[in-house]
Amino acid sequence: MRKVLVLLCLGGVSAFAQIGSSGGYSAAPQLDWTFGVHRSQPTLSGGVAGNKDGRASFVDTDSDLGLQRTGSPFGTFLEYQGQAHGFRVGYDAFRFEGERTLSRDIQLDGVSYASGTGVRSRADVKVLEGLYTYKFIHQADAWIGLDLGLQYLKTNLTATTLSASPAHQSASPALVVPQVGLSGWSSGADGLLESRVFYRYFTLRGASYTRYGLDARAYFYPRFGLRAFFEASKVKAPAGSTQGDLDFHMDSKVTGLGMVIRF
Repeated sequence: MRKVLVLLCLGGVSAFAQIGSSGGYSAAPQLDWTFGVHRSQPTLSGGVAGNKDGRASFVDTDSDLGLQRTGSPFGTFLEYQGQAHGFRVGYDAFRFEGERTLSRDIQLDGVSYASGTGVRSRADVKVLEGLYTYKFIHQADAWIGLDLGLQYLKTNLTATTLSASPAHQSASPALVVPQVGLSGWSSGADGLLESRVFYRYFTLRGASYTRYGLDARAYFYPRFGLRAFFEASKVKAPAGSTQGDLDFHMDSKVTGLGMVIRF
């Protein structure tokens, strides 16, 4: 909650800073590149039911596995913002762990777990993203652009029964998600405050992906500053769409704070 409040404050300050901006930032040295590092607080919930490649799954990450964030998730990015074009590459790593005594029978990728079984689970998620932005509306202190890119997600899943003779199961699914949408950027206080919003949507054969977020930055010096951000995403893949006969859904949210360097 504290990070969300900081994010909203930075975004509001950036918006009000547009009023009466002197435009002096345009005369400052051109700082087109930004490098940033951050820590984040992700949440994840989802579930699957059905069959894929002859293996059945029936599980919910919250009620069955109790997956929760653990550790200190780390991320980094590098971006270039020119007058008409922009590029960005980013990397994030998350870890979720859970331990529950099952209240119902579940299945994980063809393996059955009976009600009353203790299960310890873990999910390590790595996210790599590449994005290109074409700015079709551009001014000195604001722009609106079209985003095109890809997001690659690699997940290592493990499940271990808590018994005298524990059974261990692991899987490493990977997913490539197209990134298509719009983004907008604004700057105030002679370039010391920046904010960016984005919205992306993609659909294929009945499956859909939605992602949106806000990124706010405050520079105490022209080159060094703090960053606060929030983003949320939702994936829905009904049975018969892109995941065979699986009905799959996932919701995630990420808030974070970090440092940025412009050069």
